[in-house]
Amino acid sequence: MSEVLIRRADKADLAAIVAMLADDALGRARENASVPLAQAYQDAFAAIDGNPNHFLAVMTDGAEVIGTLQISFIPGLSLQGAWRGQIEAVRVKASHIGYKLDL
Repeated sequence: MSEVLIRRADKADLAAIVAMLADDALGRARENASVPLAQAYQDAFAAIDGNPNHFLAVMTDGAEVIGTLQISFIPGLSLQGAWRGQIEAVRVKASHIGYKLDL
């Protein structure tokens, strides 16, 4: 294993992210990881990347994308105007599930 890093996703990571989203029982039925990617994925990435209240992360092992998640920050009136974070689309590449990482 190379150096494992977590960073903001960029457009070049999109195909790897969609492939991870499609690589489970639910994803196989609802995602389309064929290349070139559907325009809807590109539009969604642009919307996420362009909004400071959203953060799409990838975990990399060297140049390989091995994990992803999205966190959205949501303002609320409850708790005196507290912000919440919603984490979703957490995936790890199947070949790396169960690996012990030294972070």
